Amino acid sequence: MGAIFSSDKGMAQSSEEQPSAQSSEESLNFYIFGNPVTMSPSPDMQNVGFAVNGFPHKYHRFDSPDVAEVIAKLRSADCGGGSVTIPHKEGVHAVMDELSEAARITGAVNTVTKVDGRFKGDNTDWIGIKKQLESRLPSPLPSPLCCLLCGAGGTAKAAAYALKQMGAHRVLIYNRTLSRAEDLAAEFGFEACGDLNAGLEGLEELHVVVNTLPGNTGFCLPEGAASQILARSRPAVLEAAYIPRRTAFVKQALAAGCEVVEGIEMLFEQGCAQCEIWTGKPAPRAKIASALLKALFTEGSEHPAHPKMEPYDELPKSLVREAASGE
Repeated sequence: MGAIFSSDKGMAQSSEEQPSAQSSEESLNFYIFGNPVTMSPSPDMQNVGFAVNGFPHKYHRFDSPDVAEVIAKLRSADCGGGSVTIPHKEGVHAVMDELSEAARITGAVNTVTKVDGRFKGDNTDWIGIKKQLESRLPSPLPSPLCCLLCGAGGTAKAAAYALKQMGAHRVLIYNRTLSRAEDLAAEFGFEACGDLNAGLEGLEELHVVVNTLPGNTGFCLPEGAASQILARSRPAVLEAAYIPRRTAFVKQALAAGCEVVEGIEMLFEQGCAQCEIWTGKPAPRAKIASALLKALFTEGSEHPAHPKMEPYDELPKSLVREAASGE
């Protein structure tokens, strides 16, 4: 299989340059691997992508906390690969036969393709983060670009890589376990902190905040220097979690007047990149966006994530634009 990422910047090649990883004649199964994934809308995206691009493949949820079970499923004869989410991004990384530059540098795999029994590991999270943030920031980007990254797991590693590719001048990494923040900061030449108010004290302007902490933790920026700079600078904010859709952090950012990238918008962007890797064709972005909007926001939807998507009358802006582009 040819390289999906260029050697210098790690950016995905154009769809025309990406070799198709799978035959359009052989029907294979792909999965979203993680725990929990019972509410994941990834099947709604990827099944549309396969169908529109002429592939008979099917995409399913595979919920397991055991990485050994995930690897066993990947090795099954009818499996073509899949998406990897919490808690397996780093565990799956260890069994890949080949890695993209982004996956190698971040140490986290969220996309697996199997060709001739060999595993290729990629990371498209950083693409979703970078593209969505850049769409909310002025062009050219502010310089020096100052950012706050919350979390130190697999998604945070992808975020650090994305911020590095964006030319971030200063990135402060916060994590509840300071040693993990320090390790990640050391990898990318960033800074770590265990106290957000102390870390942000004296900072004149903040352009980007990325939160990768789990959505059910109730995390938000504490009162003091952290909440004050959020209200004063109104940075572009990206929330990686999408269940619940309106996390405590998203509510705080919206109340402060920030431009917010929702987790479901990041999921859409990185999912389109996965579609292109697996099919070697451009992702049908408008149709994928329409499928997401229908599954998650339509009144009476039986999708398991639908109850977590309120408010239904405030649709994710980028998904609405993408869906409208295909009309």
